[in-house]
Amino acid sequence: MKIVTSSLCKQGGREYNQDFLDLTVANDGACLVVCDGLGSYYGSEVASRICATKIIEAYSQVKQLDPARAIKPEFCQSYIQSAHNCVVDEKERNHKIRSSCTTVACVVTDFNSTVISHIGDTRVYFFKNKKLHFQTKDHSLSQISVEMGRIPLRDIRSDKDQNKLTRVLGSDYYIPPDCDIYNSPLQVGDAFILCTDGFWEYVYEEEMEADLYASNATPDKALALMEQRLLARVNKFNDNYSAIVAMVVD
Repeated sequence: MKIVTSSLCKQGGREYNQDFLDLTVANDGACLVVCDGLGSYYGSEVASRICATKIIEAYSQVKQLDPARAIKPEFCQSYIQSAHNCVVDEKERNHKIRSSCTTVACVVTDFNSTVISHIGDTRVYFFKNKKLHFQTKDHSLSQISVEMGRIPLRDIRSDKDQNKLTRVLGSDYYIPPDCDIYNSPLQVGDAFILCTDGFWEYVYEEEMEADLYASNATPDKALALMEQRLLARVNKFNDNYSAIVAMVVD
């Protein structure tokens, strides 16, 4: 059993790309990260790049020393806190980017246990038995409206408060990520999609299921189909969009 992946990170209709993703995959596990620098803050592309690369670096260091600890929830949270500290340190060195910050979504697995962590509205979708099993809850005002019953979850995509976030990485105060833990082994056919809001706003969950589990689907084919759906719906000023598709295969 192993994980195969496909990824994209596109500028869309924006002047520059503030998304960044990174990943490391081996026969005994994987760490997947997608980040979205906040577009209204100068230098957020630096924050997203530092966040993604530092999480992979921290995970790789722990895994090299003790593979069993690399998947522990407290260590997975420490990867994100380490990334936050690195972003803050860079902002102190470079005052031009002092307002920069980023979202982050991270999956760490050793096939027996999986930890899903996130801050902001970059999402993780987890699929089992060809169905959506779990998705992260955005840290946004729109998500609060969902929790209060004001709007259905599907309407977050068009809600006026969708991009008003309640939690980000790299701000003055560190707020830990939400962390969901699965202690059951992964199975062949299980899949993850990590994606920024520029992606999930235009690709619906039932379409993700259909593309992941289409006949002879691979992560490359599934992601290509999803991008086709996105491109058919966006306008010329669409946001950056990024995604990692990861699937467990025999």
